[in-house]
Amino acid sequence: MATTEARPKVRMKGMLTGTEVVGNYLHLWFASPDGDSTDSQIFRMRCVDGRQAMFIEDQHRKIWGL
Repeated sequence: MATTEARPKVRMKGMLTGTEVVGNYLHLWFASPDGDSTDSQIFRMRCVDGRQAMFIEDQHRKIWGL
């Protein structure tokens, strides 16, 4: 039986915590995989143009619940 009850968000190591579009680049900010709360890693994805970067950003934000 399916439930509509909202599940609590659980912060996990290595999860996506933020995004930023800079020109035709999408920056994806990830929490530290070792759990350090002051550490993060940024993946810089080159896109065809800013519109594509914003589209991909929107998809990641939906999937990760940001």
